[in-house]
Amino acid sequence: MRYATATERAKLRDMDWPIIRRYTGPQLNEISMPVGGIGTGFFSLGGRGDLRDFQLMSRPNRGWRPMYAHLLLWTENAAGRKMRVIERALPGGFAGDSGNPEVFAAFPRFEHAEFDASYPFGRVRLADSDTPVDVTLEAFNPLIPHHTDESSLPVGILRITLHNKADTALKTSVSFLGSNIIGCDGIDYDLKDNVTEIAHFEGWKGMAWSKTRAEKDPRFGTMTILSDARDVRVARRWKFRDRPWEGEKLGILDEILEKGYIADDEPDKPCPPSPSDTWDSSIHAMVELGPHESKTIQFLITWHFPWRRVDLGWNFSGGVADRIRGNYYAKPFHDALDVAARVIPRIDDLRKATSAFVASVAERRAPAALKEAALFNLAVLNTHTCFRLEDGSFFGFEGCSGTSGCCAGSCTHVWNYEEATVNLFPDLHESMVSNHLKFGVTTTGAERFRQSLPITNPTWGIAAADGQMGLIIRALQTFRPSARSSKDRAEWLREHYPHVKKMIEFAWVPNGWDADKDGVMEGSQHNTYDVEFFGPNPMCTVYYIAALRAVAIMAEHVGDLEFGKECAELATKGSKWVDSHLYNGNFYVQRADPSKGGWAPFTGGMGANEHPPFQIGPGCLIDQLVGQYKANRAHLGDLLDTFHIKTALKNIHKNNYRPNFRDHYHNMRTFVAQDDAGTLICSYPDGGRPAVPFPYWGECMTGFEYQLAVLLLDYGMKREGLEVAKAVRDRHDGSRRNPFNEPECGSFYARSMASWALLDAWDKS
Repeated sequence: MRYATATERAKLRDMDWPIIRRYTGPQLNEISMPVGGIGTGFFSLGGRGDLRDFQLMSRPNRGWRPMYAHLLLWTENAAGRKMRVIERALPGGFAGDSGNPEVFAAFPRFEHAEFDASYPFGRVRLADSDTPVDVTLEAFNPLIPHHTDESSLPVGILRITLHNKADTALKTSVSFLGSNIIGCDGIDYDLKDNVTEIAHFEGWKGMAWSKTRAEKDPRFGTMTILSDARDVRVARRWKFRDRPWEGEKLGILDEILEKGYIADDEPDKPCPPSPSDTWDSSIHAMVELGPHESKTIQFLITWHFPWRRVDLGWNFSGGVADRIRGNYYAKPFHDALDVAARVIPRIDDLRKATSAFVASVAERRAPAALKEAALFNLAVLNTHTCFRLEDGSFFGFEGCSGTSGCCAGSCTHVWNYEEATVNLFPDLHESMVSNHLKFGVTTTGAERFRQSLPITNPTWGIAAADGQMGLIIRALQTFRPSARSSKDRAEWLREHYPHVKKMIEFAWVPNGWDADKDGVMEGSQHNTYDVEFFGPNPMCTVYYIAALRAVAIMAEHVGDLEFGKECAELATKGSKWVDSHLYNGNFYVQRADPSKGGWAPFTGGMGANEHPPFQIGPGCLIDQLVGQYKANRAHLGDLLDTFHIKTALKNIHKNNYRPNFRDHYHNMRTFVAQDDAGTLICSYPDGGRPAVPFPYWGECMTGFEYQLAVLLLDYGMKREGLEVAKAVRDRHDGSRRNPFNEPECGSFYARSMASWALLDAWDKS
């Protein structure tokens, strides 16, 4: 990347980024926008302007905010002095035994707020009739496609613009109050021996947090908070700390109201190691404003936590010594101050490149709901759903529960749906696919659809039919990108084609998925619904047909021509069978048909009997054509009769889309409320629902909805595709759900990144 000139940087400060969505009123309630880099951890900017969800130490802890992590505004003019927390007024929580438990609940806040967003940018506009200054608080992190290292920086950048509404000049300050959290992730605490020191770099000043002890512990590391304001004052420790009866908060009030900042305790002495309750510290940016003048200052937050535990929520098969691994993002830097030193000269360039990416999405001709879905779900990459180990290998949970990753192993039947890494960070996509192929494929060709750590010791004992076939298509996607040189592509395929070939051959083993080699899956088929389907069904078999076509292409490239021809012929045979036997005139259905001959190793067989539970039966399944969704992304052409495909898609929309759920009955999770719109996983328009259908039949889950929306667009059904996608985003409007988090089995769910495919599908529809 070229560094901007001083003139360009000055102009850039006045530039804006395009706003895709503005949130107001109740829509601010659930907003929590992650700020951080890919695989680095993050904190969030809340809809009211609050800094929240501090998850910097290699594990989730949803909702955690340190004792102090607040921004305060002070003003002084002829009318007097005022102080405000830089947040909108608290919306509630005052019914507790002692009122609202928020540490500064009794401090004044702003009356009005609105939140503008174009991920990774978020901006809160705050105004108050009794405050002479309006405040705009913006947060962002670098996110630059095809520049993975720049998008993996452990930084969050806050820009605060102060506007003087008065006809007279005034003095202001912005204070960042922070508890030194080194050693504490909000779950496990070791706050002893923390040190806060003053830090400088090229005109930026602030504080650096560290610990005097060094241990191989994910909570041990360093942080810095720096400001570029001309006059910055740092209080490493407060004189009034630990005063009883909330005396510490009184000290904050008195000192800031009096002069706009907190004075450092013993400024001429080094900061001693903290007692077991750490030190609280603050930096204060002093700013003078002329009549109706606006000024902008920045705060840079950086962190450096080199270690992570890989046995928290993951399939861990190592010993005690193996459970602590290094974080890739931390390797290039000595500590958090080193991160700041390398980022500060590039902030304007990183902002400009990120803004250009956001603008490239905003300027597309697609409807706003599609742009919002595509862009905002990239937040998943910056959460603990994703991480990279010290060698750069990219891994992903399915999502995150409250305090750990959720459903581990870079699960193929979930990650198959996403299209964000394929298109924006293909090196990450390649890393995940390569590791699956290299370490997950058994000698018989079964692919363990969840990866273990250490990755060289795989332990997962099941192959997923949809996961395995989808992974084959992802291998073709990895091989094809034009950014790769022909030589690199050929070498990659030569290395991994033997694994791909084994994987397709696994379908043909005795009692396997297609033991009779007729191009149709009949055996025990474990799948993304966490059960086994028995007998031919469209979801797994269409995936299989797509995989056969993908293998035929890869076989041709490596010169395995006879095998490629065999796969192509088998794909054609299977396609004809599906159109003849599973298409009911409106959509494709399952023929539940459990074999009585047993099940091939790794294919499961859970619940197998004459009448197995958890089947689709005659249901209209939302992703009955998911294999076609993936085939279209890999340019494999129509896998089935085109008229049948279009008719099935129209009927999925007709049968499964609901404008509301006031009369919907089901027994599982509530991802939709009565007045929400959404698209069901499975409906039974002609009756015949099994007594015990597969578990998630009556739910709505966003990744599945997006793949349907994409397919509808692929086949020219713009109105229907937009309706499906828009329903998802309308549900995530901030009032009841976070616009930057679409849960499924856990928050920040990877499957939601299927939404990135909406943009190209719209352009081509």
